[in-house]
Amino acid sequence: MENRGFWVLAILILLLLPGSIFNPIYSSEDLARLPCESTASRFFYPVEFDADGNILNEDQLHAAKVAAITRRDIIIFVHGWDKTAGSVDGDYQDFLCRLYWRGVDNQYLAEDQAIVIGVFWPSTILRNHEDFPLIKPFSYYIIRARADTIAVEGVQKRLLPAILDTAERDHEMRLHIIGHSFGARRLIKAVSDYFSKSIIDKLPHYFSSVNVVLLLPAIEPGIENSQASQFILEINQVLGEMDRVRRMKPEHLRIFNVYSERDWANRFLFPISEALNFKMPYCSIGACGEPSAPVLTVDEAGTINEWTPNIGRIWNVRADSIISSHSDIYKGRIAGLIWKLITAKELAPSDLEITRSLTP
Repeated sequence: MENRGFWVLAILILLLLPGSIFNPIYSSEDLARLPCESTASRFFYPVEFDADGNILNEDQLHAAKVAAITRRDIIIFVHGWDKTAGSVDGDYQDFLCRLYWRGVDNQYLAEDQAIVIGVFWPSTILRNHEDFPLIKPFSYYIIRARADTIAVEGVQKRLLPAILDTAERDHEMRLHIIGHSFGARRLIKAVSDYFSKSIIDKLPHYFSSVNVVLLLPAIEPGIENSQASQFILEINQVLGEMDRVRRMKPEHLRIFNVYSERDWANRFLFPISEALNFKMPYCSIGACGEPSAPVLTVDEAGTINEWTPNIGRIWNVRADSIISSHSDIYKGRIAGLIWKLITAKELAPSDLEITRSLTP
């Protein structure tokens, strides 16, 4: 009986040990090339950060920097909370192939003229194991603080200057920023702060368009007070004061908040975690939308039903029909939706004049 009790206890301890002990250890270095790439048509470049925002492998950043110098389209993708390097590896292999080739099929991306930078960051407490459901309301704060740090120290101070400051300015260049969950929250902060502090006056000369797609972002409602809105207002002010012959015009700046009311994390876990921090338990805009922005709806084929013009340059995109949960974004219809949003035609430039009322 004593031996039996010992073995029962030993088995229980083993079962309760962190899964990372048994799981293979992954890093971004394991994702050398996507399945849809060849040596002659490489477009994906991983860049991995540690919890302090330091780049783990400078060779990765250098390779992305060199590749971006002459590319027409620069796409930056950042994953969200509760992703290990192993799970991101699999998601990126499938999704970013779809994203790239959908852009080529739509004749928006020119083959071999786009670069996709996949950002890896430690979004779980344990290095190689997703956070257990019971600790998520508490790990939320740890990961959110870590994401804040990486946004400033990693993306804003290291990644963006390396990629954007050295790109050639004598050809048309378009910037596409895509983030999921906390990745969306931190990416918009990093990008808006970088532009505001570094190149806001030169931005129209750098890019012909800037598209930001936030996939189920963990952002509290009231985006008019957020970095995203301030980012738009500042750029609109600059564009409104410049000659209209510049390459980038107001209608070439757009931010899309893709949300789903079926997103349990943003709909329930987000407000619970906010309440534990003595804040009003609002549903995030990744599940309930941003009240101040117009809504575009999406059908089961991922088609936008009707385009609603908006001089404020932020749109909600209700995607309940194709997104069933917080992690349900790595599939073909989402990749297709991203390009439909980016390439959608809207009002004529003369109808989108920036008025003084929109400037801060």
